[in-house]
Amino acid sequence: MELISILVKYDVTVIGAGVAGLYVAYKIAEKGFRVALIESKPRERIGDKACGDAIGIHHFEYLGIEPPSNIIDNYYDGVSVCEPSGENCITTHGKGVSINRIGFGQWLLKKAIDHNVELYDKHWFTRVFIKNNYIESVEARESGSLKPVIFESKFFIDASGAKPSLRTKLPDEWPVSEKPLTSDFNITYREVIELDKPIELDTRYAYIYLNTEIAPGGYWWIFPKNRDGTIVNTGLGVLWSIENVNPRILFEKHLRHRFKGRVLSRGGGLVPTRRPLPTLVWRNIAIVGDAAYTVNPIHGGGIGSSLRASDIVAKNIVETLESGVVNEESLWNINKEYMSVYGGKQASLDILRMFLQKLNNSDFEWIIRNKIVDERSIYDIGHHGLLSRELVFRIARLIKLVQKPSFLNKLRVVKKYMDLLEKLYTVYYPDKSVEIYEWMGRVDRVIREYCLNIDYVLGEKVKW
Repeated sequence: MELISILVKYDVTVIGAGVAGLYVAYKIAEKGFRVALIESKPRERIGDKACGDAIGIHHFEYLGIEPPSNIIDNYYDGVSVCEPSGENCITTHGKGVSINRIGFGQWLLKKAIDHNVELYDKHWFTRVFIKNNYIESVEARESGSLKPVIFESKFFIDASGAKPSLRTKLPDEWPVSEKPLTSDFNITYREVIELDKPIELDTRYAYIYLNTEIAPGGYWWIFPKNRDGTIVNTGLGVLWSIENVNPRILFEKHLRHRFKGRVLSRGGGLVPTRRPLPTLVWRNIAIVGDAAYTVNPIHGGGIGSSLRASDIVAKNIVETLESGVVNEESLWNINKEYMSVYGGKQASLDILRMFLQKLNNSDFEWIIRNKIVDERSIYDIGHHGLLSRELVFRIARLIKLVQKPSFLNKLRVVKKYMDLLEKLYTVYYPDKSVEIYEWMGRVDRVIREYCLNIDYVLGEKVKW
């Protein structure tokens, strides 16, 4: 006997109650629209995610939000980037915090529910229904129940994470369905540990270690969770396309002995470390957060950029719903605005990320010990995606002194393609949705040409 489904109707349905989903739901509901939020976790576990927990204060300042102090574990004055041995580091200064991940999620959830967002926790997205080339509805089922719930809405938002549940079920010809490559991701493992003895580090800083033996294609980290250094978030990320590499096994082999104490939480996941999705909108759907690859390709941080993308998406969706015309043309400003404030930087850093993944431990030791880059250089790269002409000239002078001209030639190639891709995502980003396919072809050709230049292997398309 066929089960009778439950039909519910909303202005907007959001799939996924991570940072991006919670914030976009809250900002839309704040304007008086009816919003449904579908999440597979139980309500009390919303916010629980294995990540580094760190975010720059500038993201909060940009959005005009201030999380309560009881969900902030530690305050940072900057980040130290260290060579493989850890003996030499370059420190860049900038205010940041380590957040309590569940506390932050629960804080955002309360803001959403206080503005009448209706939460469907313990509900799993199952399928999408398309009519006349638009999404008509989606289906979800509550854990333990066979009866489906059908959500009809004017608009849908996929905030379901690095392996998107909705976007991957859309027609292949929709550009939001672009299939990523295994080289577009890092796989991570991390633990939060209450140490037997405090770490012998300045706890005002977060620490990133470049070591291809411990974290091939990525890095490992120590993020102090309190000022006295008795609790740390430590873990590593490795390039997914490298065969037979397991981050947890690497953690046990290289890091376990360094951190004696009680494990408070552990976990791993998939982190997109690439340029953003070609378009964050199509028809009556928007993509935010990890599902749209709104993550910094160099350090993998995605909390701040997800919030900023969600803010842009929410603002434009509200305007579109108020106008009554919902399609990619009416929402195209989402792309123009996001690419301008963050996407162009991401694209530029994607080029640099591939170059860094080709380096080995001796390269990292040489760069840091010879101070080839300095604090300002790291700040410009991390915050603005810039490999400035002045920096390249300065590096060129240093390289000539230490007799490593091949590195300079590679760096010139990197800068050329960083600039080229940044312009493609900002200056030359399509003004109309009809131009997106030709633009995607241009981006693909640039990426493949660059990879041939530096001998970078792109990997295979993912299975989903």
